Amino acid sequence: MYQNVMKIILCLVSYFTFIHQVLAEDASPRLHWMLFKSGDGQYHTYRIPALVKTTQGTLLAFAEGRKNSQADHGDIDIVLKRSEDNGKTWSKMKVLQDDGEYTIGNPCPLVNRETGRIFLLTNGAKHREGDIIIRGQGSREIYISHSDDDGKTWSERKNISAMVKKPEWRWYATGPCSGIQIQSGKYKGRLVVPANHSYHGSDVKRWEYRCHSLYSDDQGETWEIGQSSSVGASETQIAEAGEDLLVQDIRMQTHKKGVRALRFSKDGGATWSPLVHDKYRKDPRCQGSMIRHGDVLISSNPNSSKREKMTLYVSKDQAKSWEEVALIYPDASAYSDLEVTEDNQVVCLFENGIENPYERISLHFIPLSKVISVGSSKAQP
Repeated sequence: MYQNVMKIILCLVSYFTFIHQVLAEDASPRLHWMLFKSGDGQYHTYRIPALVKTTQGTLLAFAEGRKNSQADHGDIDIVLKRSEDNGKTWSKMKVLQDDGEYTIGNPCPLVNRETGRIFLLTNGAKHREGDIIIRGQGSREIYISHSDDDGKTWSERKNISAMVKKPEWRWYATGPCSGIQIQSGKYKGRLVVPANHSYHGSDVKRWEYRCHSLYSDDQGETWEIGQSSSVGASETQIAEAGEDLLVQDIRMQTHKKGVRALRFSKDGGATWSPLVHDKYRKDPRCQGSMIRHGDVLISSNPNSSKREKMTLYVSKDQAKSWEEVALIYPDASAYSDLEVTEDNQVVCLFENGIENPYERISLHFIPLSKVISVGSSKAQP
């Protein structure tokens, strides 16, 4: 008992010392903002953050509201908060999707910059991941809905599983994070979504985790499946690395030493290069985020062998190398998503806590000027 109390005290001291140090550098009132607190709003736990900025500049923060426990299965809903002032204030939480006692999860929002329409891809199941993968019980279904009024109201979700899921796949997850619309080059306007699945083809002995992409050239009416990765790839995010060059940032589920991986596409997400391990960023088998702003890539993930030390990185050489920008949070932290506000703040929406990473979902703001001022001394030709 005494040891547990001392551990909590030390963690609290560490947390408030960290916040004090950061506040000394930047007195922004938005510096560190708790958006979802586990236990509030009749939900035991909030997990799986996703963040996008609409064409009106509104920030939309999505999460899973897990009713009864931290578990990845059971009564799980999709919830949303909105901010129309760059994250200074936020709306009350709204429940967007609820399938009763079953799971609707893995929010993956995507903004069409040409029309303003916001898409939301989600996944649902009545069985646990292990039952679906190992025993073949039930199915993981894929849904899409949209909003045409800046995220205030949403259409009924539509099941698109037949379009985006192959017969030899069982488990399936979009993101979890946000999708993109390609902004330049040959494939400008294409919608691209990161996803992953379990593969059960006749050419493997058991089954494998793999990642893939989805893309649409008709404003989200129909979707094509991009090339799958090799074994071990799980949750991902996709960003534009350059003209006609996409990068997929990958959680490696099977790598014992804990590294992230990357692969690249020159045809808008239809085909991909073989994945390569990234020696610059550690990864404790955890989801991470990556976005592009101007000519730089920005990423976030726990910089440790376990889920802690949420760290922000920048790359100025199309993800060939990375420089650490800032330690966002020193203690327990896990999933994240990134965006840049209209007033030029890089905002990270991430899971964090004192005893475990799932006590809350918070926002952390860092001036964009600080992020892009970091050099790329490790860049390789």
